[in-house]
Amino acid sequence: MSNPASLSDGPMRFAPKDERSLEEQLAALTPEEKECFDSLKQKWEEKHPEDKFSDEMYLRFARCSPGTKKFNEKAAWKVMKKFDKHYLEVKAADLEQQLLTKTLFPVPGLKTNEGHDMFYMRPSRYSPKEMTVKSIIDNLAYCMTTMVEKEKACTEGIGFLAYMNDWSMRNFSMDYCYQFMMMLQGRVPVRVRLFLIVNPPHWFDVIWKMMKPMLAADFRKKVFIIYEDELMEHLAVGAEEFLPDETKKGQANTDAIVQDFITYRKHVESK
Repeated sequence: MSNPASLSDGPMRFAPKDERSLEEQLAALTPEEKECFDSLKQKWEEKHPEDKFSDEMYLRFARCSPGTKKFNEKAAWKVMKKFDKHYLEVKAADLEQQLLTKTLFPVPGLKTNEGHDMFYMRPSRYSPKEMTVKSIIDNLAYCMTTMVEKEKACTEGIGFLAYMNDWSMRNFSMDYCYQFMMMLQGRVPVRVRLFLIVNPPHWFDVIWKMMKPMLAADFRKKVFIIYEDELMEHLAVGAEEFLPDETKKGQANTDAIVQDFITYRKHVESK
């Protein structure tokens, strides 16, 4: 992990604080949770002896199994089988130009009203004519995966804020939408606990009708389509301080958030 003395306070906003070691986390599992972890690891390594995961990843798969229950071995196994190890190899340096578009990025300090860390998207900045689907999906997978390096985010999940201002059909494609929705629901071991769609255009019902069949029934319950005046009902008290300043009530410098994230991740990944 990075040395706090070598980075300024801006990038260090993204650093984990007071984290337990992996060994401490494993020791704290209940017998049932440890059984799930051990079973997933044993089953995978018997089938893939030359392609093992780290214990950290086995724990992520166990914790982040899709559905209502964590440590669901059957659900976690499905994610493991479909998981593309490419997402473990992507680095901030590879994604720097994509991240600098400010299309999608984590927001340090921003939390849901249940205390989950959040990431933010401005879908109007995605253009199928200018960005590949792979680039935005890699961006999404990278942000989600780095967020769950923190124990609480891995254990309890994260939230997603899609700020729809200026969005139009030129920012949409079915392939992009499908890949995006699948990623939110288990292509990587991350539990999305809240999905806020803010300020949709008046004709968004057309898009929602296409999206709904892509979402599992339990995931649909996490989706709220709202206008900006309702946003604070879903966020923790004091969220204005951390929201990007391109939103109505946000006070945090959007450019600085993105640059600090890139700086922090490049520093960590250089070690």
